[in-house]
Amino acid sequence: MQLIRTVQREEGNVLVIAVMMLMLMLAIGLSTLATVDTQTDVSKKERERESTFNLTEAVLNAQTFVLGRLGTGNLATPFPPQCPVTPASQLCPDPQKIANSYDAGSQPDFDPAKTAWTTIVRDNAGGTFYDPAIEPTAARYDQNGDRQMWVKSTAVVRGKTRSIVALIKVEDRPIVFPQYALSAGSFSTTNKGNKTIVDASGSLGVGVRCTQPPPSTGCLDYSPTKGQLVGGYTLGYSIDTAISADDLQGLEDYARASGTYYDSCPSNPNGAVVYIKSGNCEFNNSAPAAPGQSKCCNSAEKPGLLIVANGTLKLLGSITYHGLIYMPNQQNSAGTVVTTGGTALISGGVTIDGPGGLAAGSSGLNLKFNPRAFEQPHTIGTAGVVQNTWREIIG
Repeated sequence: MQLIRTVQREEGNVLVIAVMMLMLMLAIGLSTLATVDTQTDVSKKERERESTFNLTEAVLNAQTFVLGRLGTGNLATPFPPQCPVTPASQLCPDPQKIANSYDAGSQPDFDPAKTAWTTIVRDNAGGTFYDPAIEPTAARYDQNGDRQMWVKSTAVVRGKTRSIVALIKVEDRPIVFPQYALSAGSFSTTNKGNKTIVDASGSLGVGVRCTQPPPSTGCLDYSPTKGQLVGGYTLGYSIDTAISADDLQGLEDYARASGTYYDSCPSNPNGAVVYIKSGNCEFNNSAPAAPGQSKCCNSAEKPGLLIVANGTLKLLGSITYHGLIYMPNQQNSAGTVVTTGGTALISGGVTIDGPGGLAAGSSGLNLKFNPRAFEQPHTIGTAGVVQNTWREIIG
């Protein structure tokens, strides 16, 4: 009985101690919970900042890739004030491709409603030091001609903003054409007198894929004893395509970026690289002259490259084309692909793929080899960051 009474007694401090211990444990638990919550929030913010940085760097790389494919722009076709733009510009990264790489399905941070990015491309007017004060007035193309452009990319992910800037150097890749004044399936002229029609001196001569020596209808149809061809010829020329499909695509991309790509025949064939997708094109004295010139086309100092991928070309009147004419002859014509008439002159060279031929007129010199025309063709090879110019912009 004494034991029962002792157990039932309520005096003492055990309950107080128990309550105090419980409160202490609760305080430690709440403190730990607050610490874990803080650390989780810090980790979340750090992850979001890293996600922002990853997107910013990816956008910078995407814009660099565009420069490496399309070049540094020009006065006629500069980069947009800011990318992306509506309607979409080929000089901007593809928003859909970036969205596919940074989608909310696999990476929850990149909720489209909370994600945005921009790029800005400007000429390096301040040299190799990026000055944000110059950016608003700097040209949106390579105005100083050094093949270098500043690219700034900015991304926002869930309220976190980061910006990166780098000076991008674009390297050109030369396109090498065989240095024949004329390479084609055949050559003919309507001239019957003692007059030079093709002057191939200084080149490899005239290369034809046919095999009949002159005079021969359908192959080398001219009078070899009358000086109509200067520089010699090669029969059975074996190269079917002057350049690779990749090189041709590169030239097409370059023309698109330069504003000199055409689906059909333009009125103006001037330009460093003019690409015509398809058409039976004809140019004469009425064709506009290049800037600073009195007549078409281009100039002796700045020859061009004219490509008609699928179709034919006629140069008539007294027009002079300075540069290289390339006919991929995608229609695989065995007939006349290039025609010159009157006193029209090609100062450079003519390259025709496949069995297609050149038909020259009879009034005078129609084709004269110029080595400068073969030195000019190029496309964009690559683009990369100039050493020690990459940095993150704070603020």
